Amino acid sequence: MSLVILGRPRLTPTNRAWIDTLRSRHRGNLFAGDIGPHVTFVFPTEAATETGATSHLATVAGEIGPLALSFRCALPVKDTLSGETYVYLVPDEGLSGLVRLHDRLYTGPFAETLRLDLPYLPHITLGRFDEPHLAKALADDLNAQEPEITGRLETVELFRLSGGGEPPKRLAELALRG
Repeated sequence: MSLVILGRPRLTPTNRAWIDTLRSRHRGNLFAGDIGPHVTFVFPTEAATETGATSHLATVAGEIGPLALSFRCALPVKDTLSGETYVYLVPDEGLSGLVRLHDRLYTGPFAETLRLDLPYLPHITLGRFDEPHLAKALADDLNAQEPEITGRLETVELFRLSGGGEPPKRLAELALRG
């Protein structure tokens, strides 16, 4: 059983539909029982208890306020572990706030699990491909459309991932109120 901390930006219905269509078409739904467009802050780990993780999340959420976000760029990113190439929707506006939130969450019970060998790039996954050139083609096509997906991150959520095809279970949702 792993724990993961995510943020699901509040999006307009049009922007949400655009992202959902791409994720459905290009295998962008990474978890069983898809939880929708999100930014991952703490990657799946077994390092903390549910109680400890919830307490830490509450502390951090109380220190950081809501974040205005604007995503304007699609970026292909090769995952060296899986061999797949992902297409990420990356933020122009709100990037520094997302990074600071990630860094703050990787203290306390999650401090020992921070991967300094992997750079943190906040994003919403739009798709994943076995062939890198297909990911690049999609990113180029999307960028030619000059997307502007605006949203607001107002909450962070703790989920338990059980594996075996079971959908993630939300354990806590806390408002950013700092």
